[in-house]
Amino acid sequence: MKALDLSITLPEEAFSARGLFSSTTGFEFRSSQAKMASLVWEVFKKGGFALIEAGTGTGKSLAYLYPGFFSTAGKKSIGDPVQTADYSREESVSRTIIATHTINLQQQLIEKDIPFLAKATNQSLRAALLMGRSNYLCRRKLSFIQVNKDKLTPEERRSVTKLISCGEEAEGCLEQIGVALSREFRLMLVSESETCLRGHCPFLQSCYWYTAKKKAFAAQVVVVNHHLFFADLALRTGRGRGGGSSEKDFSQEKLVLPPYEHVVFDEAHHLEEVATTYLGIRLDQIEVERFFHRLLRKDGRFSGGRLITLRHSLLNKGADLAFLQRQIGLLETELIPELSELEGCYQRLFALLQNDFSSGAEGEEVNYRFTADLQIEDDLLKETVARIKESSEAWEKKVSLFLDELQEAQVDEEFREDSIFLAETGRYLSRMRMDLPVLLNGDEDAFVHWLETKKRTEAGKTILHRLPLSIGNLLYNNLFTQVKSAVCTSATLAVGKQFGYIKERLGLDLLHPSERRECILDSPFDYNRQVLVMVSKDLPFPDSPLFVQAVLKLLPRIIEATRGRTLLLFTNHRQMQEVYQQVAPILKKKGYNLFLQGETSRHRLLKKYKTASSPVLFGTDSFWEGVDIPGPQLSTVVIMRLPFRVPTEPLFQAKSEALAKEGKESFIHLSLPEAVIKFKQGFGRLIRTKKDRDVVVILDKRICTKAYGRIFMSSIPGGRICHFSVEEMHDEIRSWLG
Repeated sequence: MKALDLSITLPEEAFSARGLFSSTTGFEFRSSQAKMASLVWEVFKKGGFALIEAGTGTGKSLAYLYPGFFSTAGKKSIGDPVQTADYSREESVSRTIIATHTINLQQQLIEKDIPFLAKATNQSLRAALLMGRSNYLCRRKLSFIQVNKDKLTPEERRSVTKLISCGEEAEGCLEQIGVALSREFRLMLVSESETCLRGHCPFLQSCYWYTAKKKAFAAQVVVVNHHLFFADLALRTGRGRGGGSSEKDFSQEKLVLPPYEHVVFDEAHHLEEVATTYLGIRLDQIEVERFFHRLLRKDGRFSGGRLITLRHSLLNKGADLAFLQRQIGLLETELIPELSELEGCYQRLFALLQNDFSSGAEGEEVNYRFTADLQIEDDLLKETVARIKESSEAWEKKVSLFLDELQEAQVDEEFREDSIFLAETGRYLSRMRMDLPVLLNGDEDAFVHWLETKKRTEAGKTILHRLPLSIGNLLYNNLFTQVKSAVCTSATLAVGKQFGYIKERLGLDLLHPSERRECILDSPFDYNRQVLVMVSKDLPFPDSPLFVQAVLKLLPRIIEATRGRTLLLFTNHRQMQEVYQQVAPILKKKGYNLFLQGETSRHRLLKKYKTASSPVLFGTDSFWEGVDIPGPQLSTVVIMRLPFRVPTEPLFQAKSEALAKEGKESFIHLSLPEAVIKFKQGFGRLIRTKKDRDVVVILDKRICTKAYGRIFMSSIPGGRICHFSVEEMHDEIRSWLG
């Protein structure tokens, strides 16, 4: 392929019926795709922001990839850092970050769309896929495991064999290799900052993580997921730790992503949720327990905890006897026992929180939102937090002195990994110590605080959360004002043909109207010809105690009419389980293959569904989107009820109260827009080709009896909308599907 041609064709010509792509196998002219490519090109060229709702089948990935590579071709792209490995260099760069929510879309971009674009344009395109560090194997750890294979289980040995055989082709990425590992075994294999030897590692030149990062710094387009993007943004802005910092740094060495001017968010309806998570803080009991376990466990298959093994290593070190006695003494009499005491303090903290705020049956999850400082209300809790602060500060100072002495004695080279891990330990404890009083103080208007806890027989599960109530200002100040251009796209962004809700949630309403472009592009599919939308006329309302019983009578008839090939979408697990338990014996007896969310992983469920005869899938929440099954294997989606969020969820509840203070009705400004977007996602599980002919059944008659039902119906891309009685549905479905 030739080098980048700066006189590349403009998108309106490239995407035309006789344009650049017209002779390429697999390309089909779509006017909506050409319009989107032209809009993204203009935004990248001139600067600004765009909100683009592109219906299913638009071909939006190619529409933003083409401008991502070619609209800024005249500007310098950063040099190859494989030679310099200098991540902090400030250069004039024209780089685009493409952030998606799902792994499937990332793989589609890297494995299908970008190679297609390179072939069609006959250009050498520099693109990179970058995942979070813990997705990459550590060669040094893998080498250690190979030497100690005798300590592995048979299943682990098989996994290691596959990792070694597929590792190079997959560039060390576990997601690409597709091996399921236990959390404990995964930690023994993956790259992590806590154990990385950095420039002292013998495997540095072939390190999977650093190689992936170098490729990203050398690429013009970098594909990441939303989680990695906002984890990086939180680091850049100092957010997510005790309220954040006003200083912004887009080029520090510690950052994951290279400098960028342009960003495209695909699947952008997820942005608020992901950004909120990464711009907040949390303290997870299970994570804290695992942290102390890695340091203090007495034994293990390969070794004990980090402090225990360090003591043994020093005992076997034949160096300065006085130095060794001093260091071993510090470990035995101070560092190990005092860290054990600190672990006990955290155990008491979580026990207090669980005893004070958990309720309900064994194993039942409880979310308790609080709006006051919990330490003021509980003297014992206040005393425990003070003890954690005191013990943690003392331990951090002692471990720092311990590491300084190792360095002064010039033996830190032999204990480099231990030194790095202990230094990271000190920083981790410091962050927890500073976060804890902030997490417990719910008296903040701009944040929502809650305790998530679950009673267990042997151990509890408790998580403290603190999330920003609104991220609009944060994104405006820390992202949108820092880049030249940004594009947010999805098949589901608008509510009733308007972008007001998503603009307000993401802070795009703070931009000057002249900086912002908005566009809704219709799908190329003929929904009125391809989709029958059935609404029940005579079912009870979904809150009626008679609703489930009526649904139980109707579902077998619907599934019989569709010959299986059905996705049943629920809004809560309890109702899904209830319906499944009642109809499963009937359907199985008739030969249908049933798949229930939670029986195995989502990926495996969908894989089994695709190859099964007469399949029926029962799903909630995550199955409302990301289910992509072209052709007749999925012909019907049944929506049990309109997907309004539970009003008692802490974050939702706090947002509703904030809107009320502003004099706004939370149903109109929050509940309804959220539900409409999710409804559109569920509807969008059907129609993947122009040959598909499908059915959507809506069992919630509020869609035709309530005024807001018109907003739901006006938001979908079309369909032949019919109202039928329960008795009529079976024959109408069978007739439509033929």
